[in-house]
Amino acid sequence: MIARAGLARLFALGARMAFAVLIVAMPFRARTDVLAHPPAAVSAVLADLVLYAVDVLVVSTLVLWLLARGLDRRRIDLGPWPLRVPALALIGLAWLTIPFGVEPGLSVVGATRITVGAVFALYVLNEVEGLDSLAVPVALMLLIQAAVGIAQVSTGGAVGLSGIGELPLDPAVAGTSVVTISDGTRILRAYGLTPHPNVLGGFLACGLVVLVSVSTTSRTARLAQAAVVVLASAALVVTFSRSAWLAGLAGLVVGLVTLAARGPGSGVRPVRRWLATAALALAVVAAVGWLARDPIASRTWLTPSVSATEQRSIDERVEQIRLGWRVVLERPLTGAGASAVPMAMRQLEPDFPYAFYAPHLVALAVAGELGIAGGLAYLLLIAGPWILLLAAFASGSRRRWTAELAGASAALAALAVVSLFDDYPWVGGPGRTLAWFVIGLWAMAWARVGRDRPAEAASDG
Repeated sequence: MIARAGLARLFALGARMAFAVLIVAMPFRARTDVLAHPPAAVSAVLADLVLYAVDVLVVSTLVLWLLARGLDRRRIDLGPWPLRVPALALIGLAWLTIPFGVEPGLSVVGATRITVGAVFALYVLNEVEGLDSLAVPVALMLLIQAAVGIAQVSTGGAVGLSGIGELPLDPAVAGTSVVTISDGTRILRAYGLTPHPNVLGGFLACGLVVLVSVSTTSRTARLAQAAVVVLASAALVVTFSRSAWLAGLAGLVVGLVTLAARGPGSGVRPVRRWLATAALALAVVAAVGWLARDPIASRTWLTPSVSATEQRSIDERVEQIRLGWRVVLERPLTGAGASAVPMAMRQLEPDFPYAFYAPHLVALAVAGELGIAGGLAYLLLIAGPWILLLAAFASGSRRRWTAELAGASAALAALAVVSLFDDYPWVGGPGRTLAWFVIGLWAMAWARVGRDRPAEAASDG
């Protein structure tokens, strides 16, 4: 019995260590192509069996955790039903639709990824002991990505980190993400060590609102927190990601509103901390934004004419959404199969003039993969936390809301905004992991509130 308990603790410690490394490395694009398809019009990242570094860390964390739970036989909390039911629906649909998909082999991989992602959210729910426990790895993640991204924009190219996944960035090369200003100059967007500037922006937006919600106990920790917020806010600007800008703003607003809605007697210190940190972040954004006013004007259509680069980006997204909707109309019940929307798009329009990428609207991408029911399940998964918060507000129990719940809600709001304009929360290792991580964080914060309210927690499921 003693040996069993000791082994369980050892496995649990290993899982925690792997999880900490995972958070730091989550945005990295480092990957290997395990099984390649024959060359085709669909990007290898979407058509091949690609294994990301973060995938290895997720699986390692979960294997060690499940071994520990198997030995100590502790119950696993499956989360509140508004999250549990749609997550189970997504998993079930992913596996049930495999025989009807356009690439069943690829869909097996896609279904596995959805399943592993949901289990990863369970790990976060059950094992994370509050947002404060994540302060160091989240800060390191933000620090690394922000520093690399700012260096790339400052030098106008890669900074020599190809060994850990940095892309060979050159603004003059087609395919590199740039902003073209009015005089024709191509300004490199910050990538960090991620696959794309939009992905970096999403990580910075979500990470920032999580870090803002962390309560620090020493002057040194507060200064370190402020320094990371400054650097990450500056990097967020130079990603030139409109969706990430909106996501960061939405996260800050939701965090403040959730704190303010707690009602009298709940304390003002967290609100003051949020206001101070938000003011610092916005001051940095304003300063860096002024320095980068020309490319920002181009990205926000404040110039007299839209550059060809920007117009093509807009047209491509609109056309990908249109073609993605065609996939849904062709396969409303079964979809194209998990991860197979780009293949279905190619089948429908082989001469499509743009890249065969999933629509930059996650609910539509999921509906294309798993049918209309899958799209609705995803919408319910994202809406579930807000339903619970509104129910708590209506019932008068909002006074027990915590700064931690506000921070997790802010991160979820940022994720929800990004999901309206990009596909990476569903497609690709880093973004997919971020999405399940944020969903798990919200469930964890909600559960920690519920543990202080046993009767209400039971009614939440």
